[in-house]
Amino acid sequence: MKQSDLEELIDCLPSGRSLYTYGKDWYAIELLKYQITQPTRIQQLRESRFGKLMQKPKVRQWLGALGGSTIAPQDINLIYPEEAETFRLAVDSFDGWIQTTRKNKQCWNLVLQLNLNESDARFLDQYNVLRENDPFEWLCHPVSRSRHRTLAWARIDLDWESGEVLIEEIQNDRIREAKSLLHSAKKHGDGQTFKRWGTEYPVKFFEEYWNKHIQPLSRFWDEAMLSATLKFIREELGLRSIFYHTPLSGSAYKGESAQDAPKSIYTKLPQKFCFELTDQRPCFAPKVHRKIPHAHFLHLQL
Repeated sequence: MKQSDLEELIDCLPSGRSLYTYGKDWYAIELLKYQITQPTRIQQLRESRFGKLMQKPKVRQWLGALGGSTIAPQDINLIYPEEAETFRLAVDSFDGWIQTTRKNKQCWNLVLQLNLNESDARFLDQYNVLRENDPFEWLCHPVSRSRHRTLAWARIDLDWESGEVLIEEIQNDRIREAKSLLHSAKKHGDGQTFKRWGTEYPVKFFEEYWNKHIQPLSRFWDEAMLSATLKFIREELGLRSIFYHTPLSGSAYKGESAQDAPKSIYTKLPQKFCFELTDQRPCFAPKVHRKIPHAHFLHLQL
C-alpha cells in the first residue's frame, strides 16, 4: 500500500483496547463459523475443503453432543475455548521494501500485533525491564511500544478495488529470544546473572519468564496469530479473498531474507487453516523477475 492509504485506513479502524481470546485448535471453530451461516448438513461440510476441521477433537465432541445431521448457526455459539489466553490486538504500520512484495511507494504494510496481557507486563515490571530496552525483542521489527509487549505480528497488504489481501508474513521475536536467552544464561552466565543489551538480569528471571509465561504460549502462538489475522481481515476490513506466501513465492518476491523464516509458517500452518495452492497471484503483486519455478501462492476464500 501507499503510506497515505495506510494512514487513512488505520485512522478508520477502532482505537482503544481490543481483546482476543484463543485456545488450542480454536481456529477450527472460527473457520467453521464462517461456513455455517444457515442450517447446514454435516455431510456437506465434511465433503468441502473445510472437512478436515471436523476431525479436531473439540469439533468431534461438539458434533457428538448435538446429534442430528444438520448444524444451525446458533449451535456453534455453544462452543468455547478451553485453557484459553486473552491477548490485546493493536494495529501499526511497516515500511520495509526489502521484505515486502510491492516496492517503492507501495511498500507499506498494515501490521496486526498480538500483544500480551497485564500478567506479562506486571512480571516484567518486577524485574525493572525498561520498555526501550526489552531483552526479548528487536526494535527494527513492528512491535508495540506500549506497556503490553508483542508476542507475534502479521504484516498485511491489500487492494480495496479487487477485495484481495496478502498476508506477507507471520513472525515473532519473543518466543525465540526467550528460549535462546534462557539457554545462553545457563551456559554463559556466571550462575547468578546474565547480561542482555548492556543490562544484567538474574538467571532466574529468564527461567521464570520462559517456564511460566512464554513456553505455554509457544504451543499455539502461530495458530492464534493467523486466526486473529483472518478474523480481522473478514470482520474489520470486510475482505474475503486472502492470499498467503509460500516459501518459494516469499523468496521470489522478497529475496533471500525470506528464506530465513521457518518453513512451517508458510507450509504446515496455512494448510491447517485450509489454504490451497493456486497458480494465481494477488492482482497487485507484480510479475516475478527472479527465475524461480513454481512460485505459487496459497489462497483462502472466507
